[in-house]
Amino acid sequence: MQRHQKYFGIADKAGKLLPYFIAVANGDINVDVVRKGNEAVLRARYEDAKFFYEMDTRKKFSEFRGQLNGILFQEKLGTMLDKMTRVGTIVTRLASSLGFKSEEIHTVQEAASLAMADLSTAVVTEFTSLAGIMARHYALRDGYSQQTAEALFEITLPRNSGDILPKSDVGNVLAIADRLDSVVGLVGAGCQPSSTNDPFGLRRISYGLVQLLVENDTYLNLRYALELAAEVQPIQVDSNIIDDVDKGINPEVVRSILLERANWPCLAAKSAVKTKAMFQMEAMFKHDLLPKVIEAYSRPTRIVRGKDFDVNTEVNEAAFETKEENALWSAFLSVNNKVHDGIEIDDFVEASSELVKPLADFFDNVFVMVEDEQVRNNRLSLLKKIADLPRGIVDLSSLPGF
Repeated sequence: MQRHQKYFGIADKAGKLLPYFIAVANGDINVDVVRKGNEAVLRARYEDAKFFYEMDTRKKFSEFRGQLNGILFQEKLGTMLDKMTRVGTIVTRLASSLGFKSEEIHTVQEAASLAMADLSTAVVTEFTSLAGIMARHYALRDGYSQQTAEALFEITLPRNSGDILPKSDVGNVLAIADRLDSVVGLVGAGCQPSSTNDPFGLRRISYGLVQLLVENDTYLNLRYALELAAEVQPIQVDSNIIDDVDKGINPEVVRSILLERANWPCLAAKSAVKTKAMFQMEAMFKHDLLPKVIEAYSRPTRIVRGKDFDVNTEVNEAAFETKEENALWSAFLSVNNKVHDGIEIDDFVEASSELVKPLADFFDNVFVMVEDEQVRNNRLSLLKKIADLPRGIVDLSSLPGF
């Protein structure tokens, strides 16, 4: 049977065809029949939307908050009204800790009192993808400020990987509070995802929380925030639960990786977001390996910074005058051979440890800024090559001790 492809559009009231659809079928297509069928389906959906919208607008938007009591969040954690009451408590304290001004805190509290209320509206019940969008619209319709209305939309962000993030501080802190409540509460209730099942979308929620903290430059003490969320849960959340959620991860470690790998999504995701790299770096902090490597890289970086020399000059072994220069050059070549764009963070730090002693010996015995220009520039070029080794892997300058 021959396959046919036809293009057709839907006519508006003036008879003008709207953007085309593509239909593929086995056999001839009766364009008029298909068009009328699609028009009938869309017309019915539009009529439904109009009916639900008119039903919603008979009430004030604030009245829908109480109806959240009929929507279960999780058996041990109560209804959506219970959840949003907790979020209101969390977000007020977070806003204060982040230094919000009194008028901003007022906006945060107002937005929290309306957040997620649109989940009980008829439009969102029927068209779930409009959650947040309808909250913003209904809030504006009832005379709330643009800032409050925008925050009601931004609490839903990011909705998925690659989605936009909140632009306002109010929306950002509201979105963080919502995710903190979900992560701490659901983990405390024993709803951790398995390798095959994640019914509450905890992985997505956790990933979104990391995005909000890192990509929006939110200087928030994560441990404090997690403990705050634990305090308001209706169940006992033990400290070991907080440990499981937090894992003692230093946000500076996350930032240091993203600063170099943010333009390489696969590497950034692999190295910084919910992967072992953060835990590896944290462990290396505790065992003093990373601090030694950070200090080792900091000295050549500071010395070459702002110096007037050709950064593209190749190192000339013949210009070395000391055994320390030769030893450092050999160590650099060894490390350079092991470093590549996709290297794991712990492997990079381990390889870089070869530089610690040669660099210490070099700085103890070699004066870089000698009068002889050739010797001076050769030493600066060697140090520049070492300082550039972490590029594309991790920004050590953002970490303590650099």
